[in-house]
This record gives sequence, C-alpha cells and structure tokens, in this order.
Amino acid sequence: MGTIIIYKSRTGYTKKYADWIAEELGFQSYDYKSAMSLDLSQFDTIIFGGSLHASGILGLKNIKKKLDFSKTKKLLVFAVGATPPVAGLEKMLTEKNVGEEERSMVKIFFMRGGFNYDRLNPIDKMLMSMMKRGIMKKKEGERTADEKGMLAAFDYPLDFTNRKNILPIINYYRRDDQVG
Repeated sequence: MGTIIIYKSRTGYTKKYADWIAEELGFQSYDYKSAMSLDLSQFDTIIFGGSLHASGILGLKNIKKKLDFSKTKKLLVFAVGATPPVAGLEKMLTEKNVGEEERSMVKIFFMRGGFNYDRLNPIDKMLMSMMKRGIMKKKEGERTADEKGMLAAFDYPLDFTNRKNILPIINYYRRDDQVG
C-alpha cells in the first residue's frame, strides 16, 4: 500500500501542481490516461488533480469509479481553476463532486491555476469564445473586474500558479499520514 499522484491537465497548470506535490512528497506523478491502466486498489492514498469545468472536477468521476473505497483509505483531490479562491469554495466543490457516502474519505482542495486560450482544445475554445462575446455585448461600465480581466486574458495568458498553494494538501497529507 502506498500513495499515487494522478492528474488530468488540459493546459498544464494542474500538471505543474501535481509535479510540485510529487516532488515535495517524494512520489511520482502520473498522467490520467496512464494511471487509468493501473490497479488503483493497491494504493491506500490517492492524490488526484483535475481542472474545474462548471464546478465539476475533470476526471474525478472516473477515478472514483475505479476505486474500491473499502481499500482506499483516502482520496485527496486538488481542483485547479483560474478564478480567485472564495470562502466556501472547497465545501461547494465537495458537495457538487462527492457523494455523501464518500465524503469521509475524500478531501478537496482548490488551487488557482491560470488561463491560456491558445492551449485550449477546440470545444473549450468555442465555449470560451461564446462567453467572450457575451461579455463584449455589455457596455464598458457594466463589466465586472473579473470580466475585464477575462477579456484581457484572451490576449495575454495568465498564470496564477504558486508553489505555496500546495501547502494545505501537503500539510493535510503529512498530518493525516502520521495519525493513520
């Protein structure tokens, strides 16, 4: 039994966090596709990272399907999104992504990532372009600060990743690891 770190990253921000966590804890990080071929029941702790899409965590549903929660003692999830963290976000993400029967074994953390339009796949580019058009229809004075920032990010990629953002999950893992 041991620990595995898995990530599903579309634009690189989640991978960056997974690699930092792996380096800090002394484990290897695995891309989602390669990890899905592994027997995850051999690990008592799984650290999984996925990007946020409409409050869903990319890949989490399939990871949970592969787990046997009678063998896996804990699933630590880090969700990566471009929006600033707000109070209650991790609780909301837990309620949206984790069933009540799983919540005692799953802990969700949020880490701010970034936005790079050029790295998006064609479907995400289409969705983001639709959002951009919606914002552009508003008069300049009606746009929120977040909307103004998002418009600017289409031309100038944003990277809010910071190694210190991994500290809550690292500390939780180490504290919990010593208890168990």
